[in-house]
Amino acid sequence: MNERCAQPLKVGITGLPGAGKSTVARMFAELGASVFDADEEVRRLYAPGGEAARMLLERHPELDDGKGGINRGKLREQLRNSLEFLKELEEVVHPLVATARARFVEDAARTGAPLAVMEIPLLFETGAERGLDFVIWVEAPEEVRRARLRQRPGFDAELNAALEARLLPAAEKRRRADAIVDTSSDMEDTRRQVEELRVRLLAKA
Repeated sequence: MNERCAQPLKVGITGLPGAGKSTVARMFAELGASVFDADEEVRRLYAPGGEAARMLLERHPELDDGKGGINRGKLREQLRNSLEFLKELEEVVHPLVATARARFVEDAARTGAPLAVMEIPLLFETGAERGLDFVIWVEAPEEVRRARLRQRPGFDAELNAALEARLLPAAEKRRRADAIVDTSSDMEDTRRQVEELRVRLLAKA
């Protein structure tokens, strides 16, 4: 295995809720990149037998979905009642997701993948950029993001606004990113941007 394959270029994708992070990550996967699905990992951690479910239910049995997993509706209700619970939630979930990402990078290296692409919603807030080679900021106008979010099952506009208010300013994160993908147009335009970025990243890998 050559040196490039042994150390893939570590790429982070981040952006505000509804910006299109998962769409961009999926497009990278469709183009053959190894991609870490953050949402899927959190679902696994909250599922019956998941490590986050076990740790949270020890402290908050009322969150049980009846099968030993986390009821996402009850979780949102807990956050609505007390945003202080968010800190506790992050202390449990963030280290577990970070460990899963590290395993993902190791697997990418073993398979010789030149790129290890990771969707990290709280990339700058958690300091994850320190372990990355390249950061992509995904953005869309607020009205576009809100329209997308309203289509999500269980979306709570008030809770989402409260959670967004705790984030670093978007302008600061945009400034710190290495590249920007604007998803406000059609899917083909977004795909064109991703394809161009992939070529650029492969040249760096």
